[in-house]
Amino acid sequence: MRLNSGTATTADHRCFQSWRTLSGEHEAAAREAEALWADAENLHLDPVTGIVKPGRRGEGPTRRKVLTGAVALAALGGGVWASGAFRGNRADYATGLGETRTVALPDGSRATLNARSGIALAFSPSERRIHMIEGQVFFEVAPDRTRPFGVEVNGIVATAVGTSFDVDSNLSNGAVSVSVTEHAVDVASSSDRRFSGPVRVLESQAVVIDAHGRIGAIAAQPSSVTAAWRSGMYIAENRTLGDVVAALRGYHHGWLVIRGEGTAKLLVNAVLNLRTPDESLDALASGLPITVRRISPYLVVISG
Repeated sequence: MRLNSGTATTADHRCFQSWRTLSGEHEAAAREAEALWADAENLHLDPVTGIVKPGRRGEGPTRRKVLTGAVALAALGGGVWASGAFRGNRADYATGLGETRTVALPDGSRATLNARSGIALAFSPSERRIHMIEGQVFFEVAPDRTRPFGVEVNGIVATAVGTSFDVDSNLSNGAVSVSVTEHAVDVASSSDRRFSGPVRVLESQAVVIDAHGRIGAIAAQPSSVTAAWRSGMYIAENRTLGDVVAALRGYHHGWLVIRGEGTAKLLVNAVLNLRTPDESLDALASGLPITVRRISPYLVVISG
């Protein structure tokens, strides 16, 4: 950051070049730091949540300001970003870092929120609608044939037919999954023109909807896998490393960064403890061709 700040001196650059020639490890570290700086060109601070996200937002902070802001948040142990204060401004119910919570809804239904999750209620005499602001939530729906129960997130609506089901918007690349543990759920996407009506997902099944709203193939998923996070565990069965790391982010105090699209797509089969994310990352490193580098207690870089 200093070398790219515009205030670095010739001596600063000369000292850095001298340092990187001292060993192969120094050169590798220098290259990784430069690559991380280049990756930061495609980051932005979400103005609503304060979370650092991939991709450009248009006119906004420079990468130096973004990284400085991220470091400042990390210095506060995650600060407001981790506490859920931004999220809480828009949510009727929300959770913070490492927190799960079960709440009783006005109609007698129950919602269990995973860490760093938030929902807003839009109940009326004719319908029960939940807006998922972010995160992952498991719903146990009280029967009421006169008022449908639907969960809306990113243009996707999951309508209960019974039922108990899970909606997870923590997947990598902006995807959302709907997993059913009892009866059925009808899933519709406003962006997927291939279907004239909703797709029905049955008990012990799951479906993933990508960031463009395209509904994927329905797959078998045991209810035990869907329910695992509520007991603090994460069961990965042919899940991508990107999805696994996304699940750990709600329990980690800092910023988990995966470098390389190929690395994020590595397939994982493992049972991990969400409550000990650093140990879970080490377990992944022992079984996958990855390196987990802790730049600080609040910044972890995972690379191939």
